[in-house]
Amino acid sequence: MATVRTRIGPADNGRKMTLQEFWDAELESGYHYELARGVLEVSQVPGEPHYQVVDNIHEAFSSHRRAHPGLILRIGRGSDVQYVLPELELDRNPDLAVVFREIPTRDVLGRRLSVLGVEVVSPGSRARERDYVDKRADYLAVGLLEYWIVAPEARRVTVLVRREVDGVAGWEERSFEGDAVIVSDLLPGFAGTVAELWAEAD
Repeated sequence: MATVRTRIGPADNGRKMTLQEFWDAELESGYHYELARGVLEVSQVPGEPHYQVVDNIHEAFSSHRRAHPGLILRIGRGSDVQYVLPELELDRNPDLAVVFREIPTRDVLGRRLSVLGVEVVSPGSRARERDYVDKRADYLAVGLLEYWIVAPEARRVTVLVRREVDGVAGWEERSFEGDAVIVSDLLPGFAGTVAELWAEAD
């Protein structure tokens, strides 16, 4: 007997689901889906300015890889990368993420963990809350070492660096604007500036 798959779409935003139900579901095309601590989040696929900024960040990372060979193993975008945590019923897809050669950390599925994740903030208060609050907590729980929040409207990059004090993990926050070079513990000698990230995005 054939199994009937649950079909989900934008009307299901906010629906409670298990991680297995999410993985087994049939997704209506044209939308972005994530499972956030057992709650389905359905959002519009971002527009061209958003993905121009993502592309600019990708190019900055690629330039760093060329200048510092042997550091970056690969760079992934969107659905190329999953941050999964079964105990939180969590399945997130960052806009961009980096796997490093010398950091062999594995995720719960046995894959190399992209320990640097990037989100480009979409317009709207819900998008800001998701990237600045929800994913801040989620990515700490997953085990990221750095989380970059790139805000085109504010023209600001916030770099969160994982720190542990007495065995308790938290984020150390750094903020960069204008022509400032973005400083990353994971990318020593990184030369990319905040201003370069907005090229061709307006």
